[in-house]
Amino acid sequence: HLAPKPSCRKGPIAATHRRLVGAPTMPRRAGRGGLLAPPPPRPVPLPLPLRLMLLLFVAAPVTQCRSWLMTGRDLRGPLVAGLTCRPRITLQSSSSEAALSPAAEHLLSIGFSEGQVRQVASGFGSGRSFNPDVERSVKPVLKWLSSLGLSELQVQKVVSSHSRIFRSSVDQYLKPIVQWLAAVGIGDDQIARVIARYPALFSFSVEGKLKPTVQALRDQGLGEAEITRMLASFPQLLSYSSKRLTRRMAVLAARGRLASSLGSAMRLTDA
Repeated sequence: HLAPKPSCRKGPIAATHRRLVGAPTMPRRAGRGGLLAPPPPRPVPLPLPLRLMLLLFVAAPVTQCRSWLMTGRDLRGPLVAGLTCRPRITLQSSSSEAALSPAAEHLLSIGFSEGQVRQVASGFGSGRSFNPDVERSVKPVLKWLSSLGLSELQVQKVVSSHSRIFRSSVDQYLKPIVQWLAAVGIGDDQIARVIARYPALFSFSVEGKLKPTVQALRDQGLGEAEITRMLASFPQLLSYSSKRLTRRMAVLAARGRLASSLGSAMRLTDA
């Protein structure tokens, strides 16, 4: 029986090889006083259950995000039920990333920035993918907004801050709101400014919200000219409840400052 040839190689791989084949290890150098230096401390490996748990918690969120982006399904297991993955909107297509929807491509082609398209997609609706029909929804809405006198920048602002407008029919939902604004005395030159200041106006119902709010103003003694002026300068007034309007107007009326300070008073809290 021949003894294995000693190896002169160094390093962790060579040391492992020498231990496996039974080759003698390299002698340790003598330290001060002729004594052998102590071997370097070896790292203590983590227990196998702990390593498995770390692997699960690191890999599971990545797997969840990739599965959401590629399949649209949530594959979270019980160990990562409390972790969340924010959906990513891809604006640069490649072989490994999902392609843009036709609606997003159209917005980019007419001058919307990538940041604006991300904002439009994120505000389109909870749990909804941004994929409205370009010919029947996107183009008609953009064309109609431009016809009201909004500039290109104003149209981009309106769509970015209230992208749900693409879920509304121009004839059934959007035009009646503009017609109601004209009926309460807001001129054509002011309508574009009102929409640019408060695009969320298109989320209200004429019969269920807008008319009752204006009627609450009339019930407090405000004239049509005063109501028109307040709506033109502060259209957010239409978002408040009739109860809040009545309470604020009663306080201002007692001080004789109803017509001049209502818009400023509505911005304040009840405290």
